[in-house]
Amino acid sequence: MPYPLIRLSIGRTNGVAHYGVLLENDEPLTACATHSPELEPIGERTAHHTCQSCTRALLVLTTPPHAGELEARPAAGAGRSAAAHRPIPGHLLGYCGKPLDLRRATGKRACANCAHLTKTLEALRGRAGELILPAGESCHSDDSLLWTPPGAGPLTFGHRRNSATGQTYCGERQPTVPNPGAHECPACLRLWAEEETFRQMYTLPEMRVQTAAWAVDVHGAFEERAWLLEQGDRYTISGCGEGHHVVAVSRNRYASHVDLVVYLPGEDRIADARVHCDRLLGIERPFADGSTTGLPAPQREA
Repeated sequence: MPYPLIRLSIGRTNGVAHYGVLLENDEPLTACATHSPELEPIGERTAHHTCQSCTRALLVLTTPPHAGELEARPAAGAGRSAAAHRPIPGHLLGYCGKPLDLRRATGKRACANCAHLTKTLEALRGRAGELILPAGESCHSDDSLLWTPPGAGPLTFGHRRNSATGQTYCGERQPTVPNPGAHECPACLRLWAEEETFRQMYTLPEMRVQTAAWAVDVHGAFEERAWLLEQGDRYTISGCGEGHHVVAVSRNRYASHVDLVVYLPGEDRIADARVHCDRLLGIERPFADGSTTGLPAPQREA
């Protein structure tokens, strides 16, 4: 019998949340090997902080691999002979959480933390067998999604994100959890409607013209992490065959994701997207000389 991967915690309303399963005898088994008989199932939208190891384990289990994925990479900034890290599929991020280099590792020493998470995931699969997994991160967002602070009640106002600025439309910066059951913030709704009208009247026709001319423009192609994306780029992401043309980018120094406004030619629409900073992408960028060398990463914004 397959087991669903669920959130578990000792505290009912706050604390640390882990991903794991409840076996037939109600024994909790987590992806990070945390053991406690007091672990119990909790909801999806609570005030808990998710265990970092479990967060990476969920990425391992739910992210499709990138084409040409390497089995081992060195840490970013380290030599090729440094410790070899196991990459999370589709990411330039190790099982241990370290940002990784694009190159293949040649060192014989393996990262102990990467090996530990590998063993705990193997133990989870070995005891639980087939797992029913939650959906992975979508390559573009639902435009009607509302966001609230963690653990917010059903009567809380939900806000819409403006991916061009990284904030909500009304300027609120606290909401970080999707909450489709919340009441919509009136200020966000009014400003979002104005922005949507502008997108339909001006941005969409302009992007149709730019996309039609894309095939004849001179551009370079390279693979890099999502943090390098710039306005005017086109990127592909594992798990989606659609090309994403970047209309606007918003970065925050301490955020784990990059907020994007993208044009999807296959669906002929403008959409919002959130991509993990260390997601490995196939990027095309217009260059005057057709160079395929990636530009230096832009300075992180405060």
